[in-house]
Amino acid sequence: MSSSVYLRSSLDEHMSRLYPNDWQPTPQEQIRAGLYARGATDATLLLHLEKFNQRWDAIFGQYPDGKLPTLGEKPELDDPEVLYCRIPDSVLAIRIWSGGMEQYGQYCFDFFDVVQRIPVNTPDGHVITFSAPYQTPTKLVSWEAANMDKFPAGTEKYSTLEGSRLVLTRPGKIPYHFQIPRRPSAYHNGVAFVQPQAGVPY
Repeated sequence: MSSSVYLRSSLDEHMSRLYPNDWQPTPQEQIRAGLYARGATDATLLLHLEKFNQRWDAIFGQYPDGKLPTLGEKPELDDPEVLYCRIPDSVLAIRIWSGGMEQYGQYCFDFFDVVQRIPVNTPDGHVITFSAPYQTPTKLVSWEAANMDKFPAGTEKYSTLEGSRLVLTRPGKIPYHFQIPRRPSAYHNGVAFVQPQAGVPY
């Protein structure tokens, strides 16, 4: 599908309505890369986009004033549900947490200093892109960088869809590939599905 086809984002429309002076629309290439990362092809791109928009319309429709609860709040230190991907040759790790994004099929993540045990903003020269075969690498933009020029140390965070495959590039190091986990889903279209369990049944 031609890259000139405009991809309408319901999320951007809702957020622009709520924050008309602050919200910056998601770049078209980032929307496209996110859909490809979730399994879309050129032939199914618009179908995946339609489902994506329907999900966000349903989410915002649950709230009378159209406003969502606070999302993306950073976790407490030593939260047992937080996941980490330790970055080789670095004191940093990729820290991954739910951030209230469960119903949106996303996770939040940031950079975390494992020595000082504090979150840090994206270091200079560190770039995260979607890992999508046969597609031009697309940079993932943090919430803060998308909406502000300056922000306090340790506040920067990203979010992306479950199962996204990402690549961290940094000066003088080989690319670091990591994947956002998927949550088990027991329901689809109102039907309950049995989930597999570890161990031999008895």
